[in-house]
Amino acid sequence: MIPLLVATSNPGKLKEFKGLLSSKFLCDPLPPQTPIVVEDGTTYRENALKKAKGYFEKFQRAVLSDDSGLEVDSLQGAPGVDSATYGGENLTWPQRWALLNERLEAIAKDPPTARFRCVLCYYDGVGPAHFFEGTTEGTISLLPKGTEGFGYDPIFYSSELKKTLGEALPSEKARVSHRARAVSKFLTWASDNVS
Repeated sequence: MIPLLVATSNPGKLKEFKGLLSSKFLCDPLPPQTPIVVEDGTTYRENALKKAKGYFEKFQRAVLSDDSGLEVDSLQGAPGVDSATYGGENLTWPQRWALLNERLEAIAKDPPTARFRCVLCYYDGVGPAHFFEGTTEGTISLLPKGTEGFGYDPIFYSSELKKTLGEALPSEKARVSHRARAVSKFLTWASDNVS
């Protein structure tokens, strides 16, 4: 198993990464009290790169970082890179869901189409950073359903699973999620490039 620092303080995200990467990598979380790298980029790629290089410089070990978000077509791709802080830093997830639905009710009649997007960045200080992207398509559910996953999962209805990601078992989500698809591309590349 190859040690890999996973650059997230989100326990739900870390759990997903561990499940998706366990065939090749031993995923280590950020040590306690690690200063958080501020994600102030305008794209997922910028934020993922900033985190990967920032944590590499601090710990001098290979890092896998990601930035991901929910993109709603009728909101011109919002909340996008601001998904984690949509509506303000201190909102709960149910408050974020309610805000999103409130804004959608004013403009959308049909279930609003949306996608989750994930951009991974692998950086080990030896060569350039490498990026891997994944998406999953769906619609926004007005009523949250399910208690699985985290973040927007209970209001994201997966076109492939025919249920919200909040209702999906971890094994189901691992087949279709944006993060799973990005990780699959990373693992394919890593099989020939990381040892």
